[in-house]
Amino acid sequence: MQFPGQGKAPLGVVYSTTMNRPDAALALAMLDGYEGKREARVAAVAVNGSELDAARFCDIVNRFYLGPGPIPNSNNRLPVGFAADDPQALDDPMAKGVLYLLNDKGEPLYPCGVTRVSDTAEVQALIRNALTNTADQNAVVVLSAPATCLAAVLDLPLVRELIIAKVKALVVSDSGARQDVAAARKLLAAWPAPVVFCPRELGEALRFPGSSIEKDFAWTPAHPVAHAYRVYRAMPYDAASWDMAAMLYAVHPDAGLFHASETGTIQLRQDGSFEFHRSAEGKHKSLSFEPAQKDKIVQAYIEIASAKPVPRPARFGPPVKKQP
Repeated sequence: MQFPGQGKAPLGVVYSTTMNRPDAALALAMLDGYEGKREARVAAVAVNGSELDAARFCDIVNRFYLGPGPIPNSNNRLPVGFAADDPQALDDPMAKGVLYLLNDKGEPLYPCGVTRVSDTAEVQALIRNALTNTADQNAVVVLSAPATCLAAVLDLPLVRELIIAKVKALVVSDSGARQDVAAARKLLAAWPAPVVFCPRELGEALRFPGSSIEKDFAWTPAHPVAHAYRVYRAMPYDAASWDMAAMLYAVHPDAGLFHASETGTIQLRQDGSFEFHRSAEGKHKSLSFEPAQKDKIVQAYIEIASAKPVPRPARFGPPVKKQP
């Protein structure tokens, strides 16, 4: 599927995720697939609300999509950010189900460069630096994790001005992730760029077909996202696409697949779930889709998430050698 705007500088995407559901793993696969097509790039992946294994899984997926070659280092892949101080971090059986898979030699099936917290980046600094290294009005932020870390970014010096200069939109996925209500309210009230809400019912209506895992991902016997999908729940099942919908809109808002509402306000209930109220004074918008677009949206999910890795050059040039 061709999208408008191709040929421009790749859009920088900051993805804030708990990475504890198959739609999150598939959304990360989509982001890496978009990078392979030079339609977007992984500006940052920030994990909070989960244990370290979720960050390790993100590192595995990103390395997988870099393609064949030596294990990359920070010169050709931004590190994964991880909020290590979250006292409510949830266990992540999906990530564990992939991390501890072994090959025929008894070795880990997937290479991973994250073994301890120090192998990850501090989330707020990672997001600030990712935006700094992005061209003006060429970044988007996709949020499906607790808003704790992203709200804290607003407290860093000059970050509000940076967001205004760099960020086209914050896309909030109502994925049912446990929310830090105070942080989410702060973020929605103070975020200085456009905010678009991806309702929970939208992702539930646009389910990713489990049959695609067996068919479209079969080009390799070892695909970390396919393995994650299988270990999350007994097959067959079709997964809700909360984060995938948010990612598709974030990268291609002008594709005509989704409709953005008139302005309104995203509010949080005490249980941490979101709701949208239309209001002429509001600063937010909410997404919907026409039933006639459903098959096109799902096909777009499949095509980009199942794409084969495309080898990419180093991002920042070769490492500087120390002088003797």
